[in-house]
Amino acid sequence: MKIGQVLSISAALLLGGCFISAEDLIKPADADYPIADGTRLVLHELDETGARTGATEEETRITRDGDLYLMTTGEDGKIFAGLMKEIAPDLYAVQAREADSPEGNLYALVERDGANWRRWSMICPDFVSMAEEKGVALSEMGVTLDSSDCVVEDFASLKTALMFAYENGKPDAEYVAE
Repeated sequence: MKIGQVLSISAALLLGGCFISAEDLIKPADADYPIADGTRLVLHELDETGARTGATEEETRITRDGDLYLMTTGEDGKIFAGLMKEIAPDLYAVQAREADSPEGNLYALVERDGANWRRWSMICPDFVSMAEEKGVALSEMGVTLDSSDCVVEDFASLKTALMFAYENGKPDAEYVAE
């Protein structure tokens, strides 16, 4: 599954090993809607210093359909549905799934910078390594492992894990408004 596609609402990820939940951890009644209907964003990959690598992955269009964001990505027009929730000033948890899927969510972290957004993909193996380097057990954050995925069961655990990633990791992409 493409995590880059999952973030424009953003979304969550080209690799296996995502942050996932079976149930919706962000409910429409609790969601925030900081991205305007019809927004177009272009994804730029970032290197470990935060500079753009020169690689541009795809254009993404964000629309609203009732309580959900719909994110149309790339040339194939794949559609993801999702919600966002502010967890700190200009810092948002993103919950997304393929629009035609009735269950199963991916999560990412995005930070608003004016009209642009920086993304932390929340790739599970990278997160596990970061936690080990910092001496923090996954269980302290409410995260469990299922194969190569990190599973979160409630919003409090998701927020804890996302804040840990924000404080200890770096964004891997930037969505630039057009």
